[in-house]
Amino acid sequence: MTIRTTGASAALLLLLLACTPETDRDHYGVGESGVVRFENATRATLYLAGCSHFEYEQQIDGAWVSQGPDAVCVWEGFAEPVAPGAVVRDPITARAPGTWRLRYPVGVDCATATPLSREHCRAVWHVASNPFEVHEASCIVTGCSGQLCADEPLATTCEWLPQYACYRDARCGRFGPGGACAWEPTPELAACLEESSAQPPR
Repeated sequence: MTIRTTGASAALLLLLLACTPETDRDHYGVGESGVVRFENATRATLYLAGCSHFEYEQQIDGAWVSQGPDAVCVWEGFAEPVAPGAVVRDPITARAPGTWRLRYPVGVDCATATPLSREHCRAVWHVASNPFEVHEASCIVTGCSGQLCADEPLATTCEWLPQYACYRDARCGRFGPGGACAWEPTPELAACLEESSAQPPR
């Protein structure tokens, strides 16, 4: 996590260390959607930017380089309060292949109905999410019965097994080890497969 401070107390800074944003995965295909989770683990109200909560940073030649937010902001918008213990979830879209992270400006003791800035807050930090990888190839649903999640179309025999119905509502993406294509291992999918007395195809 990267933290830059402006007049912040050491105590609040240490508390903010527990507020690292986390993405729902550490691997995505280009254009895939995901979610980043920011939890206020402090005992103080924190403030996020009013228009776009974060911007993307890409690792280029060993340095993190800003690539801007998803939203185009015509005005800053008012800082949004995040109460102690509250969780904010933001959608993300994987961009070009490479290593990425998300950088949030976070304010403390900000004036109400004002933009997030050093002029209106006692302190402003920048906290970065976990790094995540973006791959060129996206995963696809394939196989004669739509039972496989893979990088490319695969031919299979065309029998129908009861567990194949479980994949109709499942999500195919880079959920496997090392960012391999696999079905998202949700409790719902596991329960469906157990009910059909089958294991997912490998």
